[in-house]
Amino acid sequence: METNYSNPEEQAKALHGDRINEETREIQQHLLGILKAIDQVCREHHLRYYLFAGTMLGAMRHKGFVPWDDDADVAMPRPDYEVFLKHANEWLPERYELVSPGHPDNYPYCFARVQDGNTTYIPRRSFPFVGGLPVDVFPIDGMVGPGFRRWWHYFRYRLYWKLLYFSQTDPYKHGKGFRSVMTIAIRKILPPLFLHRKVKEVCMEFKYEGSALLADNDNRPERGILPKEVYGDPTPIEFAGETLMTVADPDAYLRYCYGNYMEIPKVIPQTFFRYLSLDKPWREYLKEQEEQEVRNV
Repeated sequence: METNYSNPEEQAKALHGDRINEETREIQQHLLGILKAIDQVCREHHLRYYLFAGTMLGAMRHKGFVPWDDDADVAMPRPDYEVFLKHANEWLPERYELVSPGHPDNYPYCFARVQDGNTTYIPRRSFPFVGGLPVDVFPIDGMVGPGFRRWWHYFRYRLYWKLLYFSQTDPYKHGKGFRSVMTIAIRKILPPLFLHRKVKEVCMEFKYEGSALLADNDNRPERGILPKEVYGDPTPIEFAGETLMTVADPDAYLRYCYGNYMEIPKVIPQTFFRYLSLDKPWREYLKEQEEQEVRNV
Protein backbone atom coordinates (compact mmCIF):
# COMPACT_ATOMS: atom_id res chain seq x y z
CA MET A 1 0.00 0.00 0.00
CA GLU A 2 1.28 3.47 -0.89
CA THR A 3 2.22 5.46 2.21
CA ASN A 4 3.90 8.54 0.71
CA TYR A 5 1.44 11.12 2.02
CA SER A 6 1.95 14.82 2.57
CA ASN A 7 1.49 14.67 6.36
CA PRO A 8 0.88 12.15 9.19
CA GLU A 9 -2.83 13.02 9.48
CA GLU A 10 -3.47 12.22 5.81
CA GLN A 11 -1.49 9.00 6.09
CA ALA A 12 -3.28 7.95 9.30
CA LYS A 13 -6.71 8.53 7.74
CA ALA A 14 -5.79 6.61 4.59
CA LEU A 15 -4.44 3.60 6.50
CA HIS A 16 -6.77 3.46 9.50
CA GLY A 17 -9.79 5.56 8.71
CA ASP A 18 -12.14 2.90 10.09
CA ARG A 19 -10.77 3.58 13.60
CA ILE A 20 -10.79 7.38 13.29
CA ASN A 21 -14.38 8.25 14.07
CA GLU A 22 -16.63 10.23 16.41
CA GLU A 23 -16.66 7.48 19.05
CA THR A 24 -12.86 7.49 19.24
CA ARG A 25 -12.77 11.28 19.39
CA GLU A 26 -15.33 11.24 22.24
CA ILE A 27 -13.20 8.72 24.14
CA GLN A 28 -10.18 10.95 23.62
CA GLN A 29 -12.01 13.96 25.04
CA HIS A 30 -12.74 11.99 28.21
CA LEU A 31 -9.10 10.88 28.38
CA LEU A 32 -7.96 14.48 27.92
CA GLY A 33 -10.06 15.44 30.94
CA ILE A 34 -8.22 12.85 33.04
CA LEU A 35 -4.82 14.00 31.73
CA LYS A 36 -5.63 17.61 32.62
CA ALA A 37 -6.67 16.54 36.13
CA ILE A 38 -3.39 14.63 36.60
CA ASP A 39 -1.45 17.62 35.29
CA GLN A 40 -3.22 19.99 37.70
CA VAL A 41 -2.60 17.72 40.71
CA CYS A 42 1.08 17.32 39.82
CA ARG A 43 1.60 21.05 39.34
CA GLU A 44 -0.14 21.90 42.61
CA HIS A 45 1.79 19.31 44.63
CA HIS A 46 5.15 19.58 42.84
CA LEU A 47 5.16 16.05 41.42
CA ARG A 48 6.98 15.05 38.27
CA TYR A 49 5.10 13.26 35.49
CA TYR A 50 5.59 12.60 31.79
CA LEU A 51 3.29 11.88 28.89
CA PHE A 52 4.46 8.40 28.04
CA ALA A 53 4.64 5.69 25.37
CA GLY A 54 2.00 6.13 22.64
CA THR A 55 0.66 9.30 24.25
CA MET A 56 4.10 10.93 23.97
CA LEU A 57 4.29 9.66 20.39
CA GLY A 58 0.95 11.30 19.65
CA ALA A 59 2.14 14.57 21.13
CA MET A 60 5.22 14.58 18.90
CA ARG A 61 3.64 13.29 15.69
CA HIS A 62 0.08 14.64 15.93
CA LYS A 63 0.27 17.33 18.67
CA GLY A 64 -2.37 15.30 20.46
CA PHE A 65 -3.68 11.76 20.50
CA VAL A 66 -2.66 9.22 17.91
CA PRO A 67 -5.89 9.45 15.86
CA TRP A 68 -7.08 5.90 16.58
CA ASP A 69 -5.94 5.70 20.22
CA ASP A 70 -8.52 4.86 22.88
CA ASP A 71 -6.07 4.90 25.79
CA ALA A 72 -3.50 7.23 27.35
CA ASP A 73 -0.35 6.77 29.43
CA VAL A 74 1.68 8.83 31.86
CA ALA A 75 4.71 7.88 33.92
CA MET A 76 6.21 9.18 37.16
CA PRO A 77 9.57 8.74 38.88
CA ARG A 78 9.06 6.21 41.68
CA PRO A 79 9.30 8.78 44.54
CA ASP A 80 6.59 10.96 42.94
CA TYR A 81 4.51 7.91 41.99
CA GLU A 82 4.37 6.73 45.61
CA VAL A 83 3.21 10.16 46.82
CA PHE A 84 0.61 10.25 44.05
CA LEU A 85 -0.72 6.82 45.03
CA LYS A 86 -1.02 7.89 48.65
CA HIS A 87 -2.89 11.15 48.06
CA ALA A 88 -4.45 11.13 44.58
CA ASN A 89 -7.95 10.36 45.78
CA GLU A 90 -7.79 13.37 48.10
CA TRP A 91 -6.46 15.68 45.39
CA LEU A 92 -8.27 14.63 42.20
CA PRO A 93 -11.63 16.17 41.17
CA GLU A 94 -14.58 14.14 42.47
CA ARG A 95 -15.39 12.31 39.24
CA TYR A 96 -11.87 10.87 38.95
CA GLU A 97 -10.42 8.15 41.16
CA LEU A 98 -7.15 6.31 41.50
CA VAL A 99 -7.03 2.50 41.44
CA SER A 100 -3.76 0.67 42.01
CA PRO A 101 -2.35 -2.78 42.85
CA GLY A 102 -4.35 -4.11 45.80
CA HIS A 103 -6.81 -1.19 45.79
CA PRO A 104 -9.40 -2.60 45.18
CA ASP A 105 -8.53 -6.23 45.86
CA ASN A 106 -9.49 -7.40 42.37
CA TYR A 107 -7.49 -4.75 40.52
CA PRO A 108 -5.34 -6.87 38.15
CA TYR A 109 -2.52 -4.61 36.90
CA CYS A 110 1.02 -3.90 38.17
CA PHE A 111 0.61 -0.14 37.66
CA ALA A 112 -1.97 2.43 38.72
CA ARG A 113 -4.80 4.04 36.80
CA VAL A 114 -6.80 7.22 37.15
CA GLN A 115 -10.31 6.39 35.98
CA ASP A 116 -13.43 8.38 35.21
CA GLY A 117 -16.06 7.26 37.72
CA ASN A 118 -18.87 8.50 35.45
CA THR A 119 -18.06 5.86 32.82
CA THR A 120 -17.88 2.06 32.62
CA TYR A 121 -14.86 0.27 31.17
CA ILE A 122 -14.27 -3.50 31.08
CA PRO A 123 -10.82 -4.61 29.85
CA ARG A 124 -10.50 -7.00 26.93
CA ARG A 125 -8.67 -9.50 29.12
CA SER A 126 -10.87 -11.83 31.15
CA PHE A 127 -10.43 -10.12 34.51
CA PRO A 128 -13.34 -9.63 36.92
CA PHE A 129 -12.39 -5.98 37.45
CA VAL A 130 -14.85 -3.32 36.26
CA GLY A 131 -14.00 0.37 36.49
CA GLY A 132 -14.11 3.59 34.53
CA LEU A 133 -12.31 4.74 31.41
CA PRO A 134 -8.67 4.99 32.57
CA VAL A 135 -5.37 6.72 32.02
CA ASP A 136 -2.53 4.36 32.94
CA VAL A 137 0.06 5.68 35.41
CA PHE A 138 3.42 3.85 35.36
CA PRO A 139 6.27 4.09 37.87
CA ILE A 140 9.79 4.68 36.60
CA ASP A 141 12.45 2.84 38.60
CA GLY A 142 16.22 2.57 38.69
CA MET A 143 18.04 -0.08 36.64
CA VAL A 144 21.51 -1.60 36.41
CA GLY A 145 23.63 -2.16 33.32
CA PRO A 146 23.55 -5.33 31.20
CA GLY A 147 24.50 -8.55 32.95
CA PHE A 148 23.22 -11.20 35.32
CA ARG A 149 21.62 -8.79 37.82
CA ARG A 150 19.48 -7.26 35.09
CA TRP A 151 18.57 -10.68 33.67
CA TRP A 152 17.62 -11.97 37.12
CA HIS A 153 15.54 -8.84 37.76
CA TYR A 154 13.45 -9.29 34.63
CA PHE A 155 13.21 -13.05 35.08
CA ARG A 156 11.54 -12.53 38.47
CA TYR A 157 9.39 -9.69 37.21
CA ARG A 158 8.03 -11.78 34.34
CA LEU A 159 7.48 -14.77 36.63
CA TYR A 160 5.49 -12.81 39.22
CA TRP A 161 3.60 -10.93 36.51
CA LYS A 162 2.55 -14.19 34.85
CA LEU A 163 1.50 -15.71 38.17
CA LEU A 164 -0.46 -12.55 38.94
CA TYR A 165 -2.23 -12.84 35.60
CA PHE A 166 -3.28 -16.41 36.32
CA SER A 167 -4.33 -15.52 39.86
CA GLN A 168 -6.87 -13.01 38.49
CA THR A 169 -8.00 -14.28 35.10
CA ASP A 170 -11.12 -16.34 34.45
CA PRO A 171 -10.04 -19.98 34.99
CA TYR A 172 -12.63 -21.23 32.51
CA LYS A 173 -11.86 -18.77 29.71
CA HIS A 174 -10.61 -21.65 27.54
CA GLY A 175 -12.90 -24.31 29.00
CA LYS A 176 -12.14 -26.91 31.62
CA GLY A 177 -8.85 -28.73 31.60
CA PHE A 178 -5.25 -28.42 32.75
CA ARG A 179 -5.21 -24.63 32.33
CA SER A 180 -8.28 -24.13 34.51
CA VAL A 181 -6.93 -26.50 37.20
CA MET A 182 -3.57 -24.65 37.17
CA THR A 183 -5.28 -21.26 37.41
CA ILE A 184 -7.42 -22.31 40.39
CA ALA A 185 -4.37 -23.82 42.12
CA ILE A 186 -2.36 -20.61 41.66
CA ARG A 187 -5.23 -18.61 43.18
CA LYS A 188 -5.26 -20.81 46.28
CA ILE A 189 -1.48 -20.95 46.78
CA LEU A 190 -0.46 -17.41 45.71
CA PRO A 191 -3.06 -14.73 46.50
CA PRO A 192 -3.03 -11.68 44.21
CA LEU A 193 -2.09 -9.28 47.03
CA PHE A 194 1.01 -11.35 47.80
CA LEU A 195 2.01 -11.31 44.12
CA HIS A 196 1.43 -7.55 43.86
CA ARG A 197 3.86 -7.09 46.75
CA LYS A 198 6.47 -9.31 45.09
CA VAL A 199 6.19 -7.42 41.79
CA LYS A 200 6.68 -4.12 43.60
CA GLU A 201 9.70 -5.45 45.50
CA VAL A 202 11.34 -6.46 42.22
CA CYS A 203 10.53 -3.14 40.53
CA MET A 204 12.06 -1.17 43.40
CA GLU A 205 15.18 -3.33 43.63
CA PHE A 206 17.40 -0.61 42.14
CA LYS A 207 16.73 2.80 43.63
CA TYR A 208 15.67 5.63 41.37
CA GLU A 209 17.84 8.23 43.08
CA GLY A 210 21.18 6.45 42.65
CA SER A 211 20.70 5.00 39.16
CA ALA A 212 22.14 6.28 35.91
CA LEU A 213 19.62 4.13 34.00
CA LEU A 214 15.84 4.14 34.43
CA ALA A 215 13.35 1.42 33.61
CA ASP A 216 9.70 1.12 32.74
CA ASN A 217 9.42 -2.41 34.08
CA ASP A 218 6.12 -3.03 32.31
CA ASN A 219 7.96 -2.77 28.99
CA ARG A 220 10.46 -5.21 27.51
CA PRO A 221 14.09 -4.56 28.56
CA GLU A 222 15.15 -3.73 25.01
CA ARG A 223 12.52 -0.96 24.87
CA GLY A 224 12.12 0.05 28.51
CA ILE A 225 15.59 1.10 29.73
CA LEU A 226 17.00 4.55 29.05
CA PRO A 227 19.61 6.91 30.52
CA LYS A 228 18.21 9.10 33.28
CA GLU A 229 19.02 12.25 31.32
CA VAL A 230 16.55 11.25 28.57
CA TYR A 231 13.76 11.53 31.15
CA GLY A 232 15.31 14.54 32.89
CA ASP A 233 13.08 17.29 34.22
CA PRO A 234 9.49 17.29 32.91
CA THR A 235 9.30 19.47 29.80
CA PRO A 236 6.21 21.27 28.42
CA ILE A 237 4.70 19.91 25.21
CA GLU A 238 1.60 20.80 23.21
CA PHE A 239 -1.10 18.18 23.43
CA ALA A 240 -4.62 18.57 22.00
CA GLY A 241 -4.56 22.31 22.60
CA GLU A 242 -3.23 21.97 26.15
CA THR A 243 0.25 22.29 27.60
CA LEU A 244 1.19 19.07 29.36
CA MET A 245 4.55 17.60 30.37
CA THR A 246 6.83 14.98 28.87
CA VAL A 247 10.44 13.82 29.08
CA ALA A 248 13.39 16.15 28.52
CA ASP A 249 14.40 14.41 25.27
CA PRO A 250 11.26 12.95 23.66
CA ASP A 251 12.98 12.39 20.32
CA ALA A 252 15.64 10.14 21.91
CA TYR A 253 12.95 8.25 23.86
CA LEU A 254 10.72 7.69 20.84
CA ARG A 255 13.53 6.69 18.48
CA TYR A 256 14.74 4.16 21.05
CA CYS A 257 11.25 2.70 21.58
CA TYR A 258 9.71 3.00 18.10
CA GLY A 259 12.46 3.66 15.57
CA ASN A 260 11.09 5.97 12.85
CA TYR A 261 8.18 7.11 14.99
CA MET A 262 6.97 9.68 12.44
CA GLU A 263 5.97 6.87 10.07
CA ILE A 264 2.36 5.69 10.47
CA PRO A 265 2.32 1.92 11.16
CA LYS A 266 0.39 -0.32 8.78
CA VAL A 267 -0.84 -2.52 11.64
CA ILE A 268 -2.34 -1.01 14.79
CA PRO A 269 -3.49 -2.62 18.06
CA GLN A 270 -7.10 -3.60 18.59
CA THR A 271 -9.13 -1.73 21.16
CA PHE A 272 -8.17 -2.42 24.79
CA PHE A 273 -11.73 -2.89 26.07
CA ARG A 274 -14.58 -5.34 25.51
CA TYR A 275 -17.24 -3.01 26.92
CA LEU A 276 -17.30 0.76 27.25
CA SER A 277 -20.02 3.21 28.19
CA LEU A 278 -19.19 6.89 28.41
CA ASP A 279 -22.59 7.65 29.96
CA LYS A 280 -23.02 5.04 32.68
CA PRO A 281 -21.06 5.21 35.97
CA TRP A 282 -19.34 1.90 36.62
CA ARG A 283 -20.94 1.52 40.06
CA GLU A 284 -24.36 1.85 38.45
CA TYR A 285 -23.38 -0.76 35.86
CA LEU A 286 -22.31 -3.22 38.57
CA LYS A 287 -25.53 -2.64 40.52
CA GLU A 288 -27.59 -3.39 37.40
CA GLN A 289 -25.59 -6.57 36.78
CA GLU A 290 -26.13 -7.74 40.38
CA GLU A 291 -29.87 -7.06 40.13
CA GLN A 292 -30.00 -8.97 36.84
CA GLU A 293 -28.26 -11.96 38.43
CA VAL A 294 -30.80 -11.96 41.29
CA ARG A 295 -33.68 -11.93 38.79
CA ASN A 296 -32.12 -14.86 36.92
CA VAL A 297 -31.85 -17.06 40.01
